[in-house]
Amino acid sequence: MADSLSFRSTDKPVLENKRERNPGFAGRKFAGFDQKSFDGYHGTRLQVLVIALLESAVVALFTYPKYLELLLDPKLAERYSYFFHKIDFPLSPVHTLLEQHASKIDFRLTIPLLARLLNVSGNDHSIILIYLIQSALLIPFFYVLIQFLRRYMTNTSVLFFVIGSASVYLCKAFIWDYDFWFDGYAYFFLLLGMYFQSRPAIFLTLQLACWTDERAVVALSSIYLFYLLAENKFDVRSLGQIFGALSFRNKSSAVLLAGIVYLIGRQVLSQKFGLQTPTGEGSGVQLSLIPYQLKHRLSGIFLTFEGLWLIFILCLSMLVKRRNLFLASILCVILTVHLIIAYSVYDISRSITYAFPLIIISAILVAEYRFPYQQYLYQLAALLCVLIPTQFLIFFLRQIPWTIASFSELKPIAKAVCATLNIHL
Repeated sequence: MADSLSFRSTDKPVLENKRERNPGFAGRKFAGFDQKSFDGYHGTRLQVLVIALLESAVVALFTYPKYLELLLDPKLAERYSYFFHKIDFPLSPVHTLLEQHASKIDFRLTIPLLARLLNVSGNDHSIILIYLIQSALLIPFFYVLIQFLRRYMTNTSVLFFVIGSASVYLCKAFIWDYDFWFDGYAYFFLLLGMYFQSRPAIFLTLQLACWTDERAVVALSSIYLFYLLAENKFDVRSLGQIFGALSFRNKSSAVLLAGIVYLIGRQVLSQKFGLQTPTGEGSGVQLSLIPYQLKHRLSGIFLTFEGLWLIFILCLSMLVKRRNLFLASILCVILTVHLIIAYSVYDISRSITYAFPLIIISAILVAEYRFPYQQYLYQLAALLCVLIPTQFLIFFLRQIPWTIASFSELKPIAKAVCATLNIHL
């Protein structure tokens, strides 16, 4: 793993230095910003950590931590009894109404096992610890994202990509979560699966992601594609390159193995313990929902990634221009599967966000294909993400509130915490 923020990864120089390959915009200054100096800067790991801390602080200021309201719920153990039952008996099926979220968590074992390890219960509101850990994971998430992108992209591109990511649901999920979803954990594990260079580490993190939420299994296809691209100099043009070069020495094999082991493990648990995820009429997981959802909630697609969609669209256009219709089709097929799953359930924003590895792959391909004005693209993408209020779609659109504008909501929470600690305001 590289010790600095150079354009080349010291463990494997996948791509050339982008300043060398794009001399047309090297040395330009934008409103006093010296891009050449910034792109040539080699930062330390500590400096990247500081940037990750700052980005996390900004997200925290503009994302209300609604989960803190659980501290005010006197019936927390009763209201969320299904989850606390899952902590105590992780291999027992959850018996509840089919359409409820609780009925979908039978195979979501990662977080209940973590809560069991930390001795979390519903009687003392200690479940807040699991939420706090999720929020804290945003710091390493940003750190890993920056380090990972720096292997392939210039500092300027990474800067605006990270700003855009911080302004959409992908990063706000680490703090906004309040109904025992814990998608932030899954997003973090998926990113680690793309970042690590070790096959065992890739396998382990992707297993954790899949057992956090089964929607992560679909994201494995994107991560598998990423490693195939890396192993083929980012030029995949045939099925032979996808299936013809399987080798346990390749990192892509760890992704494939993670998917196979998860599916086998899921089948074993289903047969032995009766675990299941309900689907079909009345379950809230059904293909028949798609027409209605597309008719009334189509905006959920754009609002999930907002300006970052520009990167994906540009990537597709560049692939078509380079006559690589095969790779363009693969990206579209994977995205279509994500959208079908998202519109087969009600929590659309959460589901589509599991496609974020596709956005990362698109950004890497744009850098690889030497798009000459990519700094403008990333600036525009980041600007749109910042200016558009983050909307979360589940049944209906709701804007995620800002922490800095939620003093009235935070005041009773602060009083409850102080009362617990015997502190008088």
